[in-house]
Amino acid sequence: MKVEVVEKVENPMLKRAEIKFKVDHAGAPTPKRLEVHAQLAALLGMAEELLVIDKLASTHGRQVASGIARTYSSREQLEEIEPKYLLKRGMLKEAKPEKPPEEKPKAEKAEKPPKEIKPKEKPEAKLEKVEPKKEVKTEEKAKEGEVKEKPKEGSKGGEGN
Repeated sequence: MKVEVVEKVENPMLKRAEIKFKVDHAGAPTPKRLEVHAQLAALLGMAEELLVIDKLASTHGRQVASGIARTYSSREQLEEIEPKYLLKRGMLKEAKPEKPPEEKPKAEKAEKPPKEIKPKEKPEAKLEKVEPKKEVKTEEKAKEGEVKEKPKEGSKGGEGN
């Protein structure tokens, strides 16, 4: 893995330097942020705690990843400006502040006897006799048939209009 700085721009308003870089990782997957973080800090001659990698991505089919990083002059400035998720993303897993796991009392679980598993009984299905529907021609259907056979009086169908 080879890290190369493409562009470095000083930002005096935010007291930081913005860096665009490329990582050549021929024959290997996209490198981990922590690996790039360490090599980029060594290349720039800065402390790793003052460097934040904002973006690191490979283009499909290429063995080169490009990224954006920022370096600060002090830790206070970095913590004031950078979002907290970026600070956590750049830390080692061992160094991440973790909440102590809440200890659940195990004695309560030991006192409870195990539940017996009984197969559920299926309720008997009630069968109802369903009578088939009878087809009954209603008077309305019969009248509709008669209406269709007779032409309407006001129609445009051939008689004297």
